Amino acid sequence: MKLNKFVAFPFVIMFLAIPLQAQWEIGGVIDINLASISVKPGSSTEDYSGRLGFGIGAVVDRQLTDQIDLHAEPMFLQKGGKIDASIGTIVFKVHYLEIPLMFRYAFEYNNSLLPYAMAGPSIGLLSSAKSELKDGGEQDEKEATRGFDFGVGVGGGVKLPMGNKTFFAETRYLLGLININTEGGESTVKNRGLQIVGGVTIPID
Repeated sequence: MKLNKFVAFPFVIMFLAIPLQAQWEIGGVIDINLASISVKPGSSTEDYSGRLGFGIGAVVDRQLTDQIDLHAEPMFLQKGGKIDASIGTIVFKVHYLEIPLMFRYAFEYNNSLLPYAMAGPSIGLLSSAKSELKDGGEQDEKEATRGFDFGVGVGGGVKLPMGNKTFFAETRYLLGLININTEGGESTVKNRGLQIVGGVTIPID
């Protein structure tokens, strides 16, 4: 229960900080996730590498000042990694309803292109977890995987306003902070990911 409250706390604080008169924008987003896992302690008989994951979802922006906005991207996101073991390559696939909530700071550059830096927390609610062998075998890992993930993302991107639409592209690194392995006495497993994101928003009244 204490951990759940810790995860929810930054989201509550951020929403309380939003001015009531701020402008809303909504839209869609796609995500390419160069996912990996951090395993500690790692096994001397195993090697760990990344897997390519994808995400798709919505985006909600709310302007706080002329240069700062709050940027949420609720999406379905694929995470995980590959484990090269004596029995072959195991692909660990974990899928989440991911909710990144980022502060974006836009730099003044010119009238058409707005570069920005971003940082903030991200929470993931587990949808599925499984281990898949190259020979086609598969094992459900949901019982051994924590039901939520929590991490911190940092990165940057650019916004391109065109008429009433705003296109954006960004890259961020997501550092998982929670051990998603619930098996007692086993190694800690944390998600990592380099995400390449693109999307578009439109204002709403």
